[in-house]
Amino acid sequence: MLTPDCYMIDRRIILEAKTLVKAGHKVTLLAGFETPVEEHFQQYGIEIRRYCYDWDDERLKRIRAKLPANDRLRMLVNKTYMFLARKFFEISPFDQFIISKALEVEADVYHVHDLPCLKAGFYASKARKVPLIYDAHELYYAQDILPIKLQKLYFSLEKKYIKYPDVVITVNSFIASLMAERYQIALPEIIMNCTELPGDFAPEAAKQKLRHQGNIPHNYEKIVLYQGWISAERNIETLIKGVKWFPKNTCLAIIGYGDYAKNLREIAIAEGVAEQVFFLGEIPSNQMLNYSAGADIGVIPYKAIDDNHLYCSPNKFFEYVLAGLPIITDDLPFFRLMKDKYGVIEIADMSSPKTFAKVVYQLIDTSSKLENLKKMCRNASKELNWEKESKKLLAIYNDIVENM
Repeated sequence: MLTPDCYMIDRRIILEAKTLVKAGHKVTLLAGFETPVEEHFQQYGIEIRRYCYDWDDERLKRIRAKLPANDRLRMLVNKTYMFLARKFFEISPFDQFIISKALEVEADVYHVHDLPCLKAGFYASKARKVPLIYDAHELYYAQDILPIKLQKLYFSLEKKYIKYPDVVITVNSFIASLMAERYQIALPEIIMNCTELPGDFAPEAAKQKLRHQGNIPHNYEKIVLYQGWISAERNIETLIKGVKWFPKNTCLAIIGYGDYAKNLREIAIAEGVAEQVFFLGEIPSNQMLNYSAGADIGVIPYKAIDDNHLYCSPNKFFEYVLAGLPIITDDLPFFRLMKDKYGVIEIADMSSPKTFAKVVYQLIDTSSKLENLKKMCRNASKELNWEKESKKLLAIYNDIVENM
């Protein structure tokens, strides 16, 4: 497996790798190629290797080894080579670095997670003459935070190389349909971002753990939760601005990390709600549900700022469901589908702090409605779980094994 994740490895990747290990496969996960230090370790039976890219080129290293000991000549060769590599080479120095590391591993299949490793995965699989799986966790090019020029470049890159994998996987039917239409490929397989309960799952102790982690006073009987990456495009400020209209016994808890947390703290102070907003920091993904289950409502505040957000089906949705949390979201296609099918979601206009807070107030004020939504979460969790989704992954691999 190849993933660009340099720090925290996406939960989906770990679950897929664990599933394959449990089924008897050997999984080596090359996770991140720009980490501060190189490290190799075992986790859940997965061999994980992280690398530190030295901003050099493996091909250039071989050329330099044949040059005489002349610093000026070596510097000239370096500059000329890197200029030509950036401008004309199909395989960039960075891609070549990934390919070289991928080829160090004896592989029967290369399983690539997300666009940044797709080209390298293709060339590695071609060199070894083995199958390639492309697992697209999102519409990578369609990120509003990327410059338009880079969005176009990523779209062209994905369009070119997505035709080569033996299997393409993505996270929901909306993104699968878009990829099939925009790239003129067969409809990708769908494996949703479901999760599993931790082995030590203890929902009865979760509220106390949540309170302790955030130093949340007991006068806040109800807790509204956001969990996940903290960044500007995720619309978390709407939640903080809405707190002033929360019931007095209700607070907002934020689990996660990111530089934007500092901005959110400043917004909470400016809005006069700092005492009602609690930042809990990072919690390991394999322990998340032991905290999530202590909240009363989970929120996904995303707005349709780009296609990636419009058609999202994020990890936190499935985590909230398994934790038994009623969910508040905007009226986005996947969330509308989940509301219609399972009834676990309350829709709100997430561009309006007051409208969002009104839905919170109604749920807290009507305990029977909140309990009914929790019951629907428990029912939905019987289908929206990793045990169900893992069977799809194993079916894909069984087909590959049979065709070898």
